[in-house]
Amino acid sequence: MLKPTLAALLALVLVTPARAEQSPDGRALLQKVVETYHAMSSYLFAGTIRVQAGGLGVNFDVPWSAAGDRTGRARVDVQNPQMGVLIVCDGKQLYTYRPSLNQYTRAPAPAAGGAATMPLPPAGSPLGRYFDLLKGVNGVEVTGVQAVAAGGKTTDCWVVRADVTPPEAKAADSTAQAFATFWVDRASSLVRRDSTALTMRNAQSGAPMTMQQVTTFDVQRVDESLPDSLFAFVAPAGAQEVQAFSLPGQQQTPSELVGQKAPLFTLADLQGRKVSLAGLRGKVVVLDFWATWCAPCRIEMPRVETLHKEMKSKGVVVLGVNVAEEPALVRRYLTKTPYSFTILLDRQGDAANRYQATGIPTLVVIGKDGRIHSYFQGVRDEDVLRKAVTTALAARGPAGAGRPAVGRTGSPKAAATAPKGTAPTKSPSAAPKPKP
Repeated sequence: MLKPTLAALLALVLVTPARAEQSPDGRALLQKVVETYHAMSSYLFAGTIRVQAGGLGVNFDVPWSAAGDRTGRARVDVQNPQMGVLIVCDGKQLYTYRPSLNQYTRAPAPAAGGAATMPLPPAGSPLGRYFDLLKGVNGVEVTGVQAVAAGGKTTDCWVVRADVTPPEAKAADSTAQAFATFWVDRASSLVRRDSTALTMRNAQSGAPMTMQQVTTFDVQRVDESLPDSLFAFVAPAGAQEVQAFSLPGQQQTPSELVGQKAPLFTLADLQGRKVSLAGLRGKVVVLDFWATWCAPCRIEMPRVETLHKEMKSKGVVVLGVNVAEEPALVRRYLTKTPYSFTILLDRQGDAANRYQATGIPTLVVIGKDGRIHSYFQGVRDEDVLRKAVTTALAARGPAGAGRPAVGRTGSPKAAATAPKGTAPTKSPSAAPKPKP
């Protein structure tokens, strides 16, 4: 017969539930996801992106697939009648094909041969966010464990919820909220599903709007041999190779500045130091005219940042020219959204006027000879911008000689004619207000 004390302890053990497993730290878990994707030697994923916009009647599915390996080969196929894109990189050339336009561009592939980690996927890949999951995260928590079906099997996943509300959205609407949820496989640290929801007020009616994007996976293969055919681009019948995509019936009008001497200016940076364009003769210079209130600029500037990091060792100088805003406002914006290239203050908009930047973003590539080599207005694909800079680096003769100019759409005569995908520049006397 058990002694009373021993019997009591045994009974306590039998009825006490097992201690629940402690959830991992959310940020550490997302960092582990980042490390997992960078450590892959190859990948082949496929699935569906579901987009829903409450109150707008928008609800559609977008099939997609993505593949890549450490040699720099990559493929992204997003299937949608209006927004579809096929990106293929064979390690030497990068092709981007827009089925809705039946046009494609060609650019040198980013250097990646012999990379110790997986190169970043091409811009536009649904996998891109997993390589830098902590970027833009304000707060994160692990809410529990849930079984998720993906890639033909069901796995237990940590459910990670992150506050990813952009500061620009908060500045425009104090009620704005954006949350991303990631279902992270507990065994492999792969993301098996993700969902991002943005809620904010309609600027016109004041009514709340919700947009949600859910990414699911039907195929998830990692570290397997991939066929060469995945990374071979064959232009579809009738497809036209172009320098930049244009809408049907819309002619690309070269800026009259292309091939001309770049107008000189001297502007101060945020520390008050003077930067003279004349002092940069002999280098390829990229001017990016922008403003904090410009929504298209927030799409363009991260692409410019990527080019800056890639090209600065080759002597390319990137200057972000802020148009007609107060230095304090620019500093506050860059504190929350920092960039490593030099920011200049065009306080009166004089430089923007000289470069006919009637709509922003406007990006100008100046060759080593001091002449304007390429001119873009509106948001452009990263590979188009990269090709323009790479071509300018290789150029020996006068810019524009014997070479088609990359033009902008819309007329340079008035801000009212700024092309779609740009924001008309404001008068220096107007007080700029942040917009989403």
